[in-house]
Amino acid sequence: MRVYKGKSFADVYKASLTDLMQSPEYSVSPRGFKINEIMNAVHIVEDPSLCLYKNAKRGSQLKYLAAETVYYFSGRRDLNFIKKYAPFWEQIANEDLTVNSAYGNLIFTEENRFGMTQWMWAFQSLVKDRDTRQAIILFNKPEYQYPGNKDVICTLNGIFNIRDNKLNFTIQMRSNDAILGTPTDFAFFCLLQMQMLKLLQEAAYPKLELGTFTHIANSYHVYEKHFDLINDMLLSGFESSSFESIGQNFINASGKPTSQLEKLTSAVEHNDKNYLTDDKLFKWIYEKTVK
Repeated sequence: MRVYKGKSFADVYKASLTDLMQSPEYSVSPRGFKINEIMNAVHIVEDPSLCLYKNAKRGSQLKYLAAETVYYFSGRRDLNFIKKYAPFWEQIANEDLTVNSAYGNLIFTEENRFGMTQWMWAFQSLVKDRDTRQAIILFNKPEYQYPGNKDVICTLNGIFNIRDNKLNFTIQMRSNDAILGTPTDFAFFCLLQMQMLKLLQEAAYPKLELGTFTHIANSYHVYEKHFDLINDMLLSGFESSSFESIGQNFINASGKPTSQLEKLTSAVEHNDKNYLTDDKLFKWIYEKTVK
């Protein structure tokens, strides 16, 4: 296990990329593709609002992140929407043109036999007991374990905790590609943490503050095809960056999209040039995906 701790994602990302290239724990070839790997890598970000980064060679993929934010928070899993922003989704789509790793669909829309979504369970657990250890959300479930599955969900689970009047969030993953997965995963999960914080402030804990984000990957790795890219990235600086602050909620306490998000989603999907909003984050998403 190796632990990378810093104020921002940029800090911990640079440190772990350096280790992947200079001192990996393993060099193995799952499915015949060579990787450098660190087992049980832990990234701890002290300020999750600083979840984006700038780098001269390859920084946060802002257009895709904007589209992914809409896609996940709206609870969708259709291929048609997201493939326009990242064609790789076509390679792992199901025969019915859906995808399994649509994180928002997994936690906001799938209900158990009691009518509870993963989001509802976590939110209600925290409201009921601020010291709870039960605010868990599950992503990879038994139904996604079948022969021939091209989209084996990487994220296993997440858990929220309130300690010292701060909302902390921990994500555990079975596998994380340092180039194609880690930067986008951090961005969404930190935004998810900030959305939970806002809803809890509104519902029960007005003085609650943002805590740490911890990201644990059983296999943290980089593919050989990206070795040169990472070496080039490490020659440049890593500067921290952030989303605009959450003003309007993306979802409510039940995990359903707000009317504001529904309007934004429609504007993005239909390339609506007339969409207007005063919300800074919604405006940023719109401008990245439409304008």
